[in-house]
Amino acid sequence: MAPCCARKAGAAASKAAPPCITPPRASPSAPTRTGTTTSMAASNWQRTALVAALGLSVCSARTAQAQQPAQLLAEARQQFPGQPAVFLDYRQDVLLELRGDSLVVSARHHRDLLHVAQGTGAYAADRVFSSHFSRLQKIEARTMVPAGSSYRAQKVQQFHEQFEIRPGIFFDDVRATNFTYPNVGPGARTISDYTLKFRDARFLQPFYFATGVPVRHAELTVTAPRAVKLNYKLFGADGANVQFSKEEKGGTVVYRWVADNLPAPPTDADAPDDAWYLPHVVYFVEEAPLAGKPQRLLSGVPELYTLYRSFVKDLDQPAPAPVLQHLVDSLTAKAATPDDKARNIYHWVQDHVRYIAFEQGMRGFVPHAPAAVYTRRYGDCKDMASLTHGMLQLAGLKSHLAWIGTRDLPYRYSELATPGVDNHMIAVYERPGGELVFLDATDPYNPFGLPTAMIQGKEALIGLDKEHSRVAEVPVVAREQNARTDATRLSLDGTSLRGSGQLALAGYARGRITATLRGADQTTQQRTVRSVLERGSNKFFVDKYTVGGLAEAEKPLTVDYQFHLDDYVQRAGDELYVNLNLERELTNDQIDLTRRRLPRANEYCRRSSQLTEFEIPAGYDLSHLPANVQADDAVAGFRISYRREGNKVVQDKEVYVNYLLLEPKQFAAYNKVVGQLSEAYRDALILKRKPL
Repeated sequence: MAPCCARKAGAAASKAAPPCITPPRASPSAPTRTGTTTSMAASNWQRTALVAALGLSVCSARTAQAQQPAQLLAEARQQFPGQPAVFLDYRQDVLLELRGDSLVVSARHHRDLLHVAQGTGAYAADRVFSSHFSRLQKIEARTMVPAGSSYRAQKVQQFHEQFEIRPGIFFDDVRATNFTYPNVGPGARTISDYTLKFRDARFLQPFYFATGVPVRHAELTVTAPRAVKLNYKLFGADGANVQFSKEEKGGTVVYRWVADNLPAPPTDADAPDDAWYLPHVVYFVEEAPLAGKPQRLLSGVPELYTLYRSFVKDLDQPAPAPVLQHLVDSLTAKAATPDDKARNIYHWVQDHVRYIAFEQGMRGFVPHAPAAVYTRRYGDCKDMASLTHGMLQLAGLKSHLAWIGTRDLPYRYSELATPGVDNHMIAVYERPGGELVFLDATDPYNPFGLPTAMIQGKEALIGLDKEHSRVAEVPVVAREQNARTDATRLSLDGTSLRGSGQLALAGYARGRITATLRGADQTTQQRTVRSVLERGSNKFFVDKYTVGGLAEAEKPLTVDYQFHLDDYVQRAGDELYVNLNLERELTNDQIDLTRRRLPRANEYCRRSSQLTEFEIPAGYDLSHLPANVQADDAVAGFRISYRREGNKVVQDKEVYVNYLLLEPKQFAAYNKVVGQLSEAYRDALILKRKPL
């Protein structure tokens, strides 16, 4: 699916992170640290506050330092067997300070990683990120090499700064400071300390307690003036036993979150993004005394919209660009309905504006004006939303800009109204009756009327005017709209099958195939069509095909085909065994309940329907017709029926998958359906030769 692109200075990046969320959080599978934060020369007040915040953390660090290397290594191996490394201390100390009319935020990061196993060389390379929204103020790193009953420190001498090049982003102002720890091996500890400074207190990063390896002690402290109102939300903390405390000291308040002895997080295929299950805390400033009076920063949706509105206020143009008005007029001149006008505009943006992400300072939040996007013919999600919205307005249609989080993020505005909730921007067309149509032109093959798959079920923050907004939930597209419908006619040729039919793909089911087929050369098209049609065995051959509907996104993509399947029919004496289940969706898709611990993500709900007509060959009669069978559950189901019509057997089959996120408590029900379906697939027609 199309990458999202609204830049998030405080959002965590995912395993397959949309390329415009910055700065990325360290991948749990790699020993990298990410930052975007800050520091400055500490005043006496800062030093006092920081010492207060570090109290418990210093004790923890001293405990590790007091242990002999061999003892520490043995304990880690016993506590976390089979793990390559263990974080002894994983800590971040955030300091908020009122300076004049500003709220200054700095964060000190401390990481102490014990290398346990051989072959941890990959953990020797490390890096720290900074960007327009953060500045790296200070960095130190060292390896503590075992030396008898103590350690010998070897400092990192070289730090190399370079622009971070990320896939899908044309320009990126994120910088990576790269360095390598010396002399890494079992028993060694690699320690880094770095401080960063935030430009804006509204873009604080979440703190993750868990990483790709076990963590003995994880801690976040936030020290703030008493007059600053801080709030937080804890996510994914089931089983992590995160302890929270709040301590007032003079004019400051120290907020502390601690978690100890965390195992390495599970890794399962098709799991949702880290933010869905890793324990983390999102902390944010609700209110602070600025410019002599209390100011609400992130105390709710209205304040968040005030921030977002400041990013798009310059899009309000007193007069439209004539060239853009002319384009809109040409697209809508023959449109019979408002929907036709909106559809034509949406498809024009999809077809003529190339998606290119930009990550340069505030450019990651502020879209270009519609006329500029039209002239350049490229842009990111904000630009495409700006152009779509502007053109809809020029057509006299009711349109809005909207901010939304993709399904990589688990948050909702109703529980957390901060910039970390969303990472994407779209346009919203409001039909005359008030129904909302969510238009995301970053996917060039998405049908009009359907949201892109990556925003299904998510909340959108819709701007209504300069002061007002509303939150609306994007619908989850029903499985019936994402249909794969196949009608096949089969006949016997010796022990081979010959068939012809038509396959139709609708909704999201047609998107990726359309992307591959449109403009493909003959070899690529043949390979793609074969992969879509392939069934029965590897002796399946497509003899002839015709593709239709490539240019009409709202209509099904069709493939009319002829094929033969060699050596498929089993012969035993005077009997033939013909299994009409040439396609076996979900077969062997059992979830291992003893191993899998994470939910399973699915791109969209879908339904597959297949009507198969098999001609009984001359000289044979039907001696066994499989029984009808079905199973229905909220997450999946199927129905298979058989009937005889003259000299034909008709199989009517439907299989559906009806979840976006399959929770562990639903695995057993899903497995039951898959087991019943796999059993049904094994039942075959039996044809018996007629007596002479």
